[in-house]
Amino acid sequence: MNFKEKVILFFHEIGEFFLFLLAVVKRFWRGMQQWQELLRQVYMVGFESIPVVILTGLFSGLIMGLSLGNALESIIMGTAQYLSGGLSVALVKELGPVLTALIVVSRVCSSVTAHLGTMRVTEQIDALETMGVDPIEYLVVPRVLAGMISLPVLGLISIVFSLVGGWMMISGVHGVQTAVYIEWAQIPLKISYIFESLFKMLFIGGFILLVSTFEGFRAGGGAAGVGNATIRSVVTSSVMVIFLDYVLGTLFMIVSGGIF
Repeated sequence: MNFKEKVILFFHEIGEFFLFLLAVVKRFWRGMQQWQELLRQVYMVGFESIPVVILTGLFSGLIMGLSLGNALESIIMGTAQYLSGGLSVALVKELGPVLTALIVVSRVCSSVTAHLGTMRVTEQIDALETMGVDPIEYLVVPRVLAGMISLPVLGLISIVFSLVGGWMMISGVHGVQTAVYIEWAQIPLKISYIFESLFKMLFIGGFILLVSTFEGFRAGGGAAGVGNATIRSVVTSSVMVIFLDYVLGTLFMIVSGGIF
């Protein structure tokens, strides 16, 4: 396949994705009424991801507290106590949403694509259509909704445990008191940052589950095709998490008058 054919294929896949997105939007309201499937997906996407989110958040806070605390102390003695302010802003605005979304991509999106891809190649999705069940309404919308519901909650859990990890390291290594840590964590933090973070996670959570279901629906070619679809799903979702975080963060800064 030459370069021209790859470019044509790329835009063809983008067109297919937007047609899939349009189909999901048209069936979104009816898909919301699939309560049992929605609750089951929220449990699988959200509740079962809590342990790994807690561990990742805690150890991220520990390593940032250790590394950044030592860096500040090496520049000016006694400045490690100010680290919590930078940690709180960075975790709420950027690191919390991104790290949590990447965990969901690795743990959930790969599973969703493999599951739906297997259903596609074994003609189970075709069987649903034969029985009069809309597969997008039954299989896609509940998963997208589960991502939109679960990721903000998981993100908040990750942020809290990252701050706890940072406190454990700064308090234990540099002797910063808990009250001082909490006080400096609150000073630069704004309520608007929290709402920005929640909106990011809401949007990204729905998008990455949309990508994973799309790749699962278009899988073909047996087991090898399902594997390739899973790889595409994880790679595309991971890249889009970073890209969407950048785009949404920039838009929020423009709206708030932070740049330009």
